[in-house]
Amino acid sequence: MSYIQQSDLANYMDNINLVAATDDWGTGVVNTAVLNNILQMASDRVDALVSAVYQVPFTINPIPVKIRTAAAIFAVEMLYARRLTPDEKNPMTPQANELRKELMDINRGLLSLDYQSRRAFPPIVTHARLSRANDNTF
Repeated sequence: MSYIQQSDLANYMDNINLVAATDDWGTGVVNTAVLNNILQMASDRVDALVSAVYQVPFTINPIPVKIRTAAAIFAVEMLYARRLTPDEKNPMTPQANELRKELMDINRGLLSLDYQSRRAFPPIVTHARLSRANDNTF
């Protein structure tokens, strides 16, 4: 299930560039098969970045804003890359890299996704500190 639709890309890419990025056959319209594949791949990439903490795919309604935003930015980045735009000239790469970092921090438990999402697993304490207050091993 894709978290975004074609209309979600309008904030990041105009229709002319969307047609140019997907129209392989010169028909002058958006190739929906290509677009749907990219939207699904972008959603899968978002899932992969938070799957250690949250149960994916997200089924809550509405989908968390951060997840939808990341999926849209990843999709636009992939659309630009589809036309061989190098990373340094891809206008979405800086935003996509920042969101990847943020989603990885969410995956590590350093940040919260939002107030509605529930973790699939309880948080794991990575550095347990033993003292007389919480352990009788001394």
